[in-house]
Amino acid sequence: MTTSPGFLIERADARHRDFVLHLLSEHLPGSDVGRRYTWLYEQNPHGRAVTAIARDERSGEPLGLTSVFPRRMLIAGRMRLGSIGGDGYVRPSARRRGIATAMHRASLEMMRADGVEVMFGPPEPHNLRALERAGARVVCHVRRFARPRIVQSLLGPLGRLVARGARLVPIEGRDARVDRIFERAVDDTVVTPVRDAAHYAWRFVDSPARAQRAFVVLSRDKLLGLCVLERAGGRVALVDLVAHPDDFGHALSIIASSSGADALVTQLNERGPHARTLGRAGFFAREGKPFQVHASEGMDPAVFDARRWYYAWGDGDLDRVL
Repeated sequence: MTTSPGFLIERADARHRDFVLHLLSEHLPGSDVGRRYTWLYEQNPHGRAVTAIARDERSGEPLGLTSVFPRRMLIAGRMRLGSIGGDGYVRPSARRRGIATAMHRASLEMMRADGVEVMFGPPEPHNLRALERAGARVVCHVRRFARPRIVQSLLGPLGRLVARGARLVPIEGRDARVDRIFERAVDDTVVTPVRDAAHYAWRFVDSPARAQRAFVVLSRDKLLGLCVLERAGGRVALVDLVAHPDDFGHALSIIASSSGADALVTQLNERGPHARTLGRAGFFAREGKPFQVHASEGMDPAVFDARRWYYAWGDGDLDRVL
């Protein structure tokens, strides 16, 4: 437990479930926070959430929380344990007291005690300032890329020609093909969260919203890649795409033509692997968000190299983006 003037910071455990749910219900109004807590905080196959909570020193009143969610990572050829940050929230009446920064500092100490070496992600602006004060560094920007309706219609005939003999096959549970495709897709230059069969099944098959659906991309029975799609009317979000660099553009064309989308949107690191491929495929860069990294002392400097980071929408904690 950490004490600061007027408030206490401590690590949440099973005894604090109601405390956390109460704050999550304020932070995410209209969400089924009970399902989110069970799924994201307790069932993640890469590890249980690490959550710091803040309470008033005198009354015990809940003031805020922040969480990190473990995620295995590949960092320049080495497997490490990292985490994404999420659910950072301070009640409006308690803001501007340094609570967010104190919680981030405490949660970083907690995650290191659990062997988590890196925390990363594109936080909301108010959380970014607190994270930077706690030692995080902005490495790059993740940007939304859109392939508008007119481009989709113009490229549609060519895409259907490219996609002949290709199809998207739904992933229904733990699928060993996920591991094989990921292993082929990455090399020692990349920094990226790991996609494995257990994580993919948990993240995209068992998620509360079930809005994001995972597929294997096949081209004449060749395992070409993985993708995750979320649909809202004629608009489709490409939530994840994993393929070998030689196959990425081909897989992207197959997805664009096979998805039935009137317009496509995705999010990637604007300076990272495959960003240029999006441009060649008719995607236009839109708004961006800073992407921060906080790493333990002695971490491989590759983790701070913007050109190495492959981070997609599906690497975050939102099971609905549209």
